[in-house]
Amino acid sequence: MHLITKLTTLSFLIFLFSCNTEKKEYTLSQEAMLEDYQLFRNIFEKANAGLYKYHTKAEIDSVFTANEKLINNNLPFRKYQTVLWNVIDYTGSCHNELFHPDSLNKTLNKEKIFFPIPLKHLNNKLYINYAHKGIAVGSEIVSVNGIASKKLSSLLAHYISTDGHNKTGKYAFLETSSLARLMYYVFGKQNEFNIEYKTENSSIKKQQINAVDKASFVNNYNLRHTKQKKKEEEYQYQYIDSINTGYLKVTTFGMGGPESKGHKKYAKFIDSIFKHLNKIKAPNLIVDIRNNGGGNDPNDLLLYSYVTQRNFRENTSAYTIFQDIPFPEYYIDDDIEELPISLKEEHSIEKNGKYYQNDTFNKIWEPNKNAFNGSVYLLVNPFVASAGSLFASLAKSDDNTIVIGEETCGGYYGHTGHIPVNYELPNSKLILHFSIVDLEQDVKQLTDEKYGDGVKPDYLVTQSYKDFLDRKDTQLNFTINLITK
Repeated sequence: MHLITKLTTLSFLIFLFSCNTEKKEYTLSQEAMLEDYQLFRNIFEKANAGLYKYHTKAEIDSVFTANEKLINNNLPFRKYQTVLWNVIDYTGSCHNELFHPDSLNKTLNKEKIFFPIPLKHLNNKLYINYAHKGIAVGSEIVSVNGIASKKLSSLLAHYISTDGHNKTGKYAFLETSSLARLMYYVFGKQNEFNIEYKTENSSIKKQQINAVDKASFVNNYNLRHTKQKKKEEEYQYQYIDSINTGYLKVTTFGMGGPESKGHKKYAKFIDSIFKHLNKIKAPNLIVDIRNNGGGNDPNDLLLYSYVTQRNFRENTSAYTIFQDIPFPEYYIDDDIEELPISLKEEHSIEKNGKYYQNDTFNKIWEPNKNAFNGSVYLLVNPFVASAGSLFASLAKSDDNTIVIGEETCGGYYGHTGHIPVNYELPNSKLILHFSIVDLEQDVKQLTDEKYGDGVKPDYLVTQSYKDFLDRKDTQLNFTINLITK
């Protein structure tokens, strides 16, 4: 997005907030807010290796400066948080976050100020995902508090950070349990919400619904229409005899590091599957990593070694911009002594103020002896990020892989990840969360992938409205039909 367009959107956000009628909110002095804002900028500039990954320094500097001018004595706390989010959103990393202090969260969560209904974002529209006060599942939201659905989606998505220029992940998160928090960011404290909605066969209806506390929203969310009846396992496998195809589903790579019991159990499981596939000479394999938001190395790389025929590394470049923690007095993680030691060990190659990972920590992998050499059908969606999107990007680089679904929120060519850190801004007590290692992934240059894109599918398949109502898996069904043909 061009800078002028971006700043116009940010100005609309501030204008929207100034027009809302809301309960009294906590405020800080202009001096305190400016102090925190300057520290926020300093931390990002000294510790965030991905700050200039998708934009030039001049562009980033302009955004910092423009948003600083929005800070004044009349700016409520929530709107001040939005000013910081304007910068965070622009920089683009799925590991970026800004959290309320726990004390404020506890206070807010008890108040009846939150939107009560879980929603489904589908093909640029918002739908009711939980029957509430006579509003049926599948009803289309036309507006909330006078803001049209499409504009509301854009405002909510502003508070979701994704890699690069990705948008699919921003909108996908509107249908998660984060919705209550996002609605609060946009509307502030509300006693009720005025909704306009319609069903397939009705004209627009209006209804006022009461705000609820956070626990009530979570309860509604846990009863949502699209909730899976069975808890998903971290990984599972079955062979579909009717199409001579294996189906491997991996919903996380968070099984633990290389010495953990979780990793060893997973490694044994994966090896047994591929031994079986090779024994029966299976022609096809579906690898379903939808909703896989990442996890621990080397679980992603291990799986890739079973579906590729090439040598590879996790990355072609990985660097930090510090070895000793900047602004340690505001650093709140418990590894303040260990982190500098590990950074000096792993990121030991200094070039032009950057500390690059050495080869000891970025080994060359070879295809596993039991690697699959048939056709791989990879299912992805916008929730795939970090180690999940790294695996997807590696797999897409192989000619035998067909990617199906929707663009991932994690980047194709690279991301900022590996090591998360947390800083507390002293006046606002806001928690700034981000990762510190800039990575370029070991992937092929592709014509359909621009720098800043997520992993794009070869076949774009989104759930249909009817399949949403019927709880059918549009993408998996498409894949099975594709294999059949």
